Amino acid sequence: MHSQKNSPACFLRWSVSKIADRLYAVAATVDGKDYDFVGNFKSVREAQQAGRRYAEDLVHNSMAGGRLSLKQQPLTA
Repeated sequence: MHSQKNSPACFLRWSVSKIADRLYAVAATVDGKDYDFVGNFKSVREAQQAGRRYAEDLVHNSMAGGRLSLKQQPLTA
């Protein structure tokens, strides 16, 4: 059985930028527009792992009605 209901798209991406010698910054986004600062790391490997972990945490959080759910639905007062 196939559902005809469209579900909201999720845009998870992180980027790693070299700041200085042996220092890399990680930023992540869930909507392609606003980036969150994840942290600074001493190696590219650590930075990539942190970005991946951050994205996984956002997905798990969204399943519990967390941050991703809030970004996809307008807030009402």
